[in-house]
Amino acid sequence: MGEELKLPFEGLRVADLAWVGVGPTVSKYLADHGAEVIRVESSTYPEALRRVGPFVNDEPGIDNSGYYANFNSSKLGMSVNLKHPRGPELVKRLIARCDVVTESFTPGTMARFGLDYETLREVRPDLIMISMPLYGQTGPWASYSGYGHVLQAAAGFNHLTGWPDGPPIGTGIAYTDFLVPHIAATALIAALDYRRRTGKGQYIDFGQFEAAVHGLWTAILDWTANGHEQIRLGNRDPEAAPHGCYRCQDGRYIVIACFTEKEWEGFRAALGRPEWCDLERMRRKWSRLNEQKEIDRHIQAWLDDHTYDPARPKPVDPEGPEIPEDWQFTTEEVVAHFQSFGVPCGIVQSPEAMHKDPQLAHRGHYWKLQHPVMGLRTYDGPAFRLSRTPGRLSKAAPCLGEDNEYVYRELIGLDEEEFIELLADGAFE
Repeated sequence: MGEELKLPFEGLRVADLAWVGVGPTVSKYLADHGAEVIRVESSTYPEALRRVGPFVNDEPGIDNSGYYANFNSSKLGMSVNLKHPRGPELVKRLIARCDVVTESFTPGTMARFGLDYETLREVRPDLIMISMPLYGQTGPWASYSGYGHVLQAAAGFNHLTGWPDGPPIGTGIAYTDFLVPHIAATALIAALDYRRRTGKGQYIDFGQFEAAVHGLWTAILDWTANGHEQIRLGNRDPEAAPHGCYRCQDGRYIVIACFTEKEWEGFRAALGRPEWCDLERMRRKWSRLNEQKEIDRHIQAWLDDHTYDPARPKPVDPEGPEIPEDWQFTTEEVVAHFQSFGVPCGIVQSPEAMHKDPQLAHRGHYWKLQHPVMGLRTYDGPAFRLSRTPGRLSKAAPCLGEDNEYVYRELIGLDEEEFIELLADGAFE
């Protein structure tokens, strides 16, 4: 075997002052691929996600949040009170030993503590710093605060989510928190590459709002080019028929989406080529788009007749290309059946089903990590695999201030007496 390669960001050190979802996710990309990422927090005003469930055993606690833990695995943790007279100085001394600073506070917050980019460049000239507030550093909305649920509304997602005759609704989660970090991480890696080539750092003014707009599909283009305002379509899609969610006999749901004529032909074959599929209004997609309600009705009737109700005995699977009308599918089997005909189809999965999903198991997506408070728990792994240097989760998320002694004594260089004195004086709270 050859020598084991270093992970891509090994040797890189990051001071992570970001909050909630977007910022910590960006630095986690680096942490999972070798960087030493240090979460900088305070017990006087804990990171918001530490106060958000789910909590293990439903017991709220600073070190008991699964939400926080999943966003911050592979990182170290230090605590510091920035309102202590020496708090900002201690953070500066840490940043002098760091390559990257991440933060997502409202514009002006870092400057009030003397931790703005121009000041920090004096202690680390080649520093890369990325600021990730909702709306960037400038503009009429720059001072506004909020979270992903606010941002998805501001970025237009809620306008397109819901039913045509109903009000705008959210996505159920802070959707932009899981979209925006990919763009921010790309910008940060580009800055690291620039520093590698030139030796120069830089400041990244990143607005989550602008990044989120990139996930809005063609809504803005459609308006500027055609004067057409896209509306909420429920489960419909302007380019697909059928396109919907349908109930199987066991109470679970599947989704079916046919965008092309080839997929429609596969769909017809999967149903056994019923006569209604040959009606003139069903022969071309542009016409089928106006017949969605009728198509939905036929699909649901077929599933009612052909999916397996666990309360009834399941007949033996027949052989041969033709499927008898009384053949009963389980939900998994009906998805495999449609897929075998080239029809895009999948199961609407619950969290429990996701945890047991065989595809995710095959890919090694879930990691088991031992946390000092929460015990052995499941974490999401990286969403991609580098062929020669795949990422890994090196440790569970840190408890608040878990690595203070390492950071303050070894990195910042406090001697034992000063460390104890500052600890007693509340500088590390």
